[in-house]
Amino acid sequence: MAVAPLNKFITLAVPVAPGEQVIYKPAAGINAIVLYAQVANVAGVTTYPTVTLTHRRTSRVQRTLGNQRDNRIIKGVEVPPNDSLVIIDGRLILERSALIEDSLVISGTQSGITTISGCLYDSTTGIATVTTLSNHGFSVGSEITMIGLAFTCPPGSAANNKYIFPDPQASFTVIETLNSTTFVADVGVAIGITHTFSPAIHKFISSKRNSVVGVAASFTPTNAEFEGATGVLKLTIPSHGLGVGSTVRINDNSLTFTCSSDGFFKKQTYPRPTDPAGSLSSAAIAGINTAGVLAVQSVVGVNTFSVNVGPSTSGGQVGPLQMEFICSILENSIV
Repeated sequence: MAVAPLNKFITLAVPVAPGEQVIYKPAAGINAIVLYAQVANVAGVTTYPTVTLTHRRTSRVQRTLGNQRDNRIIKGVEVPPNDSLVIIDGRLILERSALIEDSLVISGTQSGITTISGCLYDSTTGIATVTTLSNHGFSVGSEITMIGLAFTCPPGSAANNKYIFPDPQASFTVIETLNSTTFVADVGVAIGITHTFSPAIHKFISSKRNSVVGVAASFTPTNAEFEGATGVLKLTIPSHGLGVGSTVRINDNSLTFTCSSDGFFKKQTYPRPTDPAGSLSSAAIAGINTAGVLAVQSVVGVNTFSVNVGPSTSGGQVGPLQMEFICSILENSIV
């Protein structure tokens, strides 16, 4: 006996945080129709943030698994003060099948974004004390939005037990300012679950050719893993032939990563010339000599070794709440 299709109307309402957000994708067995979507400028002051909304189609076919194509519905459109921008006023179909997976992706550009360098979270009270690298500019009552805070939590399904917050995206209100770089907000309770702030998670994208230079040869990594808290960079280079105590240099801006700090939005290249591992460095931390010369600290098998490139204190972004997104969606089962 055939099963009647299920129709369900839902509304998405989220703040537009710094960086990139995947705001919706159909669940398995569901196709969806976006009926209406808009972004409102809710800053209450004269600001001109911009917004980009993208239809992302990701391949689920084994040979092309993960390949994606982005088609921008709008790109970098200004949202005037005390006004809104209607993005979709009709019908946009989002598909989910054995071959493809569609999603809606939004990104905003605005003023006042500051990098977070620390966060103490009390799971019983829900109070978060957030430290920023520069002046946050907030006062009591300021509405804010944050993205890309990484925490180590009890064992679970996340890689290395690290989770990214807030999830789902939400806005918060500052309840206290301790100084120009520290503020307090109520972000909700997670009773009994200890959260320990961690530097941002980095995902390796690519390497330039011969980016790692040894004494006798140059190498091109096929993978790299960076642990921000310790500064350890693990490089995968097939049959590298290096041992503990060998020295290498990493060419400036030759390794490309994305970072949880901005929702894995922008591709960033490392090391920057003035980083501890950069060519202009004079850092004197463990495992790093002057001019970015790195000592191999450990070797695993014949393909992987580790160096210390210096710890990272970055761990998310925060800014004043400036834009809010809302859309209406009709979900339809395809079972």
